This record gives sequence, structure tokens and C-alpha cells, in this order.
Amino acid sequence: MFELKISNLNQARHLSQYWATHTVSLLDPDFVDDGITKCPIASQDGNLRRYYFHDIEPRYKDHFLPLLGGKAVIASRQQMQEILEFTASLKSTDKLLVHCHAGMSRSTAVACAVLCQHGLTPIEAVKHVVSIRPIAMPNRHLLKLLDDLLGLDGKLVVAGTEELFMK
Repeated sequence: MFELKISNLNQARHLSQYWATHTVSLLDPDFVDDGITKCPIASQDGNLRRYYFHDIEPRYKDHFLPLLGGKAVIASRQQMQEILEFTASLKSTDKLLVHCHAGMSRSTAVACAVLCQHGLTPIEAVKHVVSIRPIAMPNRHLLKLLDDLLGLDGKLVVAGTEELFMK
């Protein structure tokens, strides 16, 4: 199994550049590299994919519109499919970094799915993610999209939303 790290945006630049062979970068659509919080870059031999969407679920979109300047960008099935295609060929020698702004919701949902893609059960995947990122609270919308793409019949959604609270 590949090595996995989950981080927030502040930690991601260093990890992406100096540790990771593969990086999945999940950013807000309005993210600006201001020189203080810098966007991750790939290592010399690394692979990096960036996806831009807010950390919200479709059912709460209207509630968040005023906070998001009137425009909410929801993660799409196509984006999740692209992530799974990117991570499908990970080898045991690879090092995967998945990050979002806080390293709590979007990144942990994607990390759980990638672990399932590589043979872990949904419960094993969630437990592993929580062991390396105790603040994990996977985004339910992403879990649903990824669960469907992986054909897990709702098991990833259940594990990612219930397993966390059954410690």
C-alpha cells in the first residue's frame, strides 16, 4: 500500500514539494496564492492535480450563497472520477498527499475513497484516516459521489459518517 498523508493548506506546500510523489489538492474556487499561504507545487518528479470546489453539500448551497459571494461551486462526479483515475495506479513505493484548506473534510473524504480503491474496506479506510488525521470529518457529499463511483453500495457513506462517532 502507498504511504498517505492528509494535511491542511499551510502544510501542503512543503509536503507536496519535498515528500509526495502524488498530490491531490482540493482548493476553494476563490483561493488566491497571496505569498503567505502558498498553493502546493509538485516535487521534481511528482504528480499534482488541483480541483476547485467549496466544502459544502448541495442541500446547503443556498444557505452559504451570501458567504460565498453569491456563487457556490459544488464538487462534481466528474472531478471525483478524475481523482480516482489519478490514484488508480499508485504503487507501494508512492507517497500520496491529499489536502484541502483545513485538512478535515474534503481531503479526508477523498483519502477514505482512495484507500477503498486500493483494497481497504470502508470501515478500515475510515479508521486509517482517523488514525493519521484525528480531526477527520469527511464531507458527506464527496463520500456519496465516491461511494457511487467505487460501487460500495453506501458503505463508505455509512462508515464515514457513523464510524467516526462509534469510537
